[in-house]
Amino acid sequence: MNGTTSQLLSLITFGNQYLETGQLPNNYYPANPVFKFCNSVNFMHLSSPPKGTTTEKAVANTPADWFKLLKQEGCGELKAYYHPTEGNAGGTPDHKMAGFVGGGGNWLIEAIYPAHSDFWAARWQITQKDDPNQNMWSVNYGRTVHQTETINFKPDTTDIRQGLDSVLNNIKLFAEQHELSNWASMFDKALQVLKGTAPADQWLDGQICKDGYDPKKLQLIYAAMSAHVFGGMGSWNDLGFDKPEDNARYEELSFRLYDYMNRALIGGINSVK
Repeated sequence: MNGTTSQLLSLITFGNQYLETGQLPNNYYPANPVFKFCNSVNFMHLSSPPKGTTTEKAVANTPADWFKLLKQEGCGELKAYYHPTEGNAGGTPDHKMAGFVGGGGNWLIEAIYPAHSDFWAARWQITQKDDPNQNMWSVNYGRTVHQTETINFKPDTTDIRQGLDSVLNNIKLFAEQHELSNWASMFDKALQVLKGTAPADQWLDGQICKDGYDPKKLQLIYAAMSAHVFGGMGSWNDLGFDKPEDNARYEELSFRLYDYMNRALIGGINSVK
């Protein structure tokens, strides 16, 4: 699973737990696996004064501090929001860019208040390249939109579940037909997680707070996480085929899997409450 997306979804689920109960697991940050390789996770308000230069005001130095601030401000819940990238270089589809930090589409956190919403976006930067513990990344979440109309997107998870099941079966068959047994096994594992016949990987299971989620929705979330095969060298994106028709089918299935994977994450994560 893409680390930037995993962290954002984790913040949403554990943030909702805090907003509802005022409680957070001991040492959530930095012990949770989504913070591996991070030396800091900060939160700031962004504003653009009349001269057009964006200013940054730090408001929280840890996720716990941010959750506390949101609760004090009257935030009721956090939701995930995603929209595809517009204008990738050369028209490159998002699944091809998913291996790059900041690529693969735009994920935001929607903080919902009684009369409006704020939106937060993440910025990942390498600030300690030679850290002995590999904690090279500094992550800043910025409030990019303030007091706007609430979206609270909750797509139909029944249709998403059917679509994800279909594309996983088709892409598994494609992998088997081309003797890509390791990839076929990964797609099969995601299918078994979706059906509830296999548990989620322990690494994935610890990333989100499961409180308030129906088991079927958790299956959808974990299956989508398990199906994330998009990255750089050595990933599913790194394949090529001799026959044009095979390449065309590969690109079609990859596009559809990435699309339904993101739909499943949004639908599953936003299903709570």
